Amino acid sequence: MTTGTILIRCRSCRTLNRVPLERIDQHPVCGQCRSGLEVPHEPINVTAASYDQQVQDWPETLLAEFWAKWCGYCRTIEPFVNGLAARRKGGLKIIKVDVDAEPALGRRFLVKATPTFILYRNGQQVGRFDGAPVQSVDLEYWIDKTIPR
Repeated sequence: MTTGTILIRCRSCRTLNRVPLERIDQHPVCGQCRSGLEVPHEPINVTAASYDQQVQDWPETLLAEFWAKWCGYCRTIEPFVNGLAARRKGGLKIIKVDVDAEPALGRRFLVKATPTFILYRNGQQVGRFDGAPVQSVDLEYWIDKTIPR
């Protein structure tokens, strides 16, 4: 694991906590209220009701994937996206939006092709990748190019 720290917002008291990366697997707790801090290690399925809060609450890098069950490439890239979430837990949060189940979000973000990826940093959109990358690793390269670690 790399050295450094990440910021995690406590879901209970909303305090930002600085957590050393080497302690991310040790169930960190909030310095203010002592509640356990959530460190996502796999993509989180979100709805229209939870999308904005998920984006705004995460002070680090967040990748939103708009996908569909019928999309062959979405299924092909799923293991890579899951692995990416596990490898970069704490530093990269991944949320997924099923455009068939949440058509309002698809319209809101003008999703014309699946998958579509939107990259956020501290709640602000910093990049967008429409359609499928040629290779799975191209997605990770695009993230690193957009937001260097």
